[in-house]
Amino acid sequence: MFMVVEAINEVLLANSFYEGAITKKLSLADDMGIDSLRMVELIVALEERFNITFKESDLDPDVINTVGDLYTLVDKYTL
Repeated sequence: MFMVVEAINEVLLANSFYEGAITKKLSLADDMGIDSLRMVELIVALEERFNITFKESDLDPDVINTVGDLYTLVDKYTL
């Protein structure tokens, strides 16, 4: 799981203006500045990085709010 977290963090840093330490409690929107367009770019980048395709039903913007939510989502597809 540690390597997955590191890879997700790399994708997050590449797709945001955030420069601090990434923790699972960070808000994607408020702390990292990821708006709806950047979220789409982030999802595509994660799919490419992990060679997965998320189901549309798993991409509810009301559910994916924090870095931890992203960890959980990717974990669901990489196990």
